[in-house]
Amino acid sequence: MDMNSFVFRGEAAELRWGYHPAATLKDWTLTPQSSSSFSVTARVVSSDAYRVSQHPIVFTVPRQASVWKWPVVSLQIVGETLTASLGPQE
Repeated sequence: MDMNSFVFRGEAAELRWGYHPAATLKDWTLTPQSSSSFSVTARVVSSDAYRVSQHPIVFTVPRQASVWKWPVVSLQIVGETLTASLGPQE
């Protein structure tokens, strides 16, 4: 199967700067762009402007036994909508 044909969706996610929450996200959609890059869109529920502007920022998705993580390469927040480019899953 071609990974580029998959779209992942979820209800809850978070941007993290180290151990600090930078933004709480809802209704996210993750789309593979290549074998090692992804794009994500999500609704921003809350955010800390300072923490969101720091590096490195990681997009995280809680799972039952673990957490999925992707490094954020670039991001933009307009109103309540986050759009970001992500690197390979950690």
